[in-house]
Amino acid sequence: MPITIKRPVERKKLSETVEEELEMMIRQGEIAEGDALPSERELMAAFGVGRPSIRDALSALARKGLVKISSGERTRVTRPSPDAIISELSGMSKDFLSQPNGLQYFDQLRSFFESSLVRHAAEFATSEQIQELEKAVELNGKAINNENQFKKTDIYFHRVIASIPGNPIFLAIHQALVDWVIDARPAKTNVQELNARSHQDHVEILACIKNRDVEGADKKLTQHIQYVFDKYYAE
Repeated sequence: MPITIKRPVERKKLSETVEEELEMMIRQGEIAEGDALPSERELMAAFGVGRPSIRDALSALARKGLVKISSGERTRVTRPSPDAIISELSGMSKDFLSQPNGLQYFDQLRSFFESSLVRHAAEFATSEQIQELEKAVELNGKAINNENQFKKTDIYFHRVIASIPGNPIFLAIHQALVDWVIDARPAKTNVQELNARSHQDHVEILACIKNRDVEGADKKLTQHIQYVFDKYYAE
């Protein structure tokens, strides 16, 4: 039975072809981590394309964390970091946030993610990590009347919790959630009241962690995230 073609096959850009070839060479180990890539002129000759195609391809590889581009130096092969992997999702995620229920879905993701982190913290946090959490809560309390500073100390408190397992991917995901969700947070007139409540929640979460109360820490963290969502997004 003959196949009906409804539209022509889309041709790839030259830069995309170069990007795919270089990425395959890197992933297969033909070009090792730390190695310098050939110069732009050499790459142009090797692939038979112009400088703009080479630069677009290298920029795409840099976004994937596969190369590092430095002014005045040769581009070098690097290992993708958790931050580079997560940042690839940022554009799509911000578009998703603007869709119906987008914020609610991301808030649910944050709740599931931070629930596991706070449970781990309550069970395994070291005395040094608890001291850092105490410092974060103290700074958070001092910033209640300063919205910009409060936001920074709020993020710091949750970031310390995310750092306790020692997994860099958790920190990258935490930072991404902060960027995606907090950037979308609308302005409020009763911000000092909201800050005071959030700070008190942080105090109580810290107390549960110090008391090794896993269930209490999880419950309080979940209530805290739900409160913030209701006050900033659901009204």
